[in-house]
Amino acid sequence: DVKLPDAYERLILDVFCGNQMHFVRSDELREAWRIFTPLLHQIEGEKKQPIPYTYGGRGPSEADDLVKRAGFRYEGTYKWVQPHTT
Repeated sequence: DVKLPDAYERLILDVFCGNQMHFVRSDELREAWRIFTPLLHQIEGEKKQPIPYTYGGRGPSEADDLVKRAGFRYEGTYKWVQPHTT
């Protein structure tokens, strides 16, 4: 029998081995809070509701409109493949 470590055991082992790959640095964490705290306050204050979209889809069409307005251009070869839903 092989015992696979659960998630916390793996993280603790990483700490002992000096592996920081699965951890966020303090400067990254501060920056994330700096960016997201105002956004979360706005969402909470305005009682924003999520925009519904089809399960398994790429997301709401409003997201595509947003990136177009921001000037994003996609020039790759990626094609969306609808996941199998059962």
